[in-house]
Amino acid sequence: MTARPRAFCGLDWREGHHDVAMVDQDGKLIAKRRITDDAQGFTELLDLLAEAGDSAETPIPVVLETSRGLMVAALRATGRAIYALTLAGSNSQVLHLPRFTGGSWRTAHSCS
Repeated sequence: MTARPRAFCGLDWREGHHDVAMVDQDGKLIAKRRITDDAQGFTELLDLLAEAGDSAETPIPVVLETSRGLMVAALRATGRAIYALTLAGSNSQVLHLPRFTGGSWRTAHSCS
């Protein structure tokens, strides 16, 4: 059985930078930072995740507003759950992005 994550991370996707917010299991804000869309920003994101208790056993899931880009590819490589949130009027949906595990891609599915 997979342990429940200690926290949840959301990325507000922007051109050139991203705003990160992390909340604990009760929804309390525990971290907030603006990161750049490059290797330095990704390192800062990993540091924030680690400070919030991220581990191989209980990786912190990440929700963001896109399913493409280098940041998404780098996050996929960490093996954590990643969810792309699309806000299209009243037809909002969350897409669980595939993770690269053991040489094969898991099938993505939409959560409603």
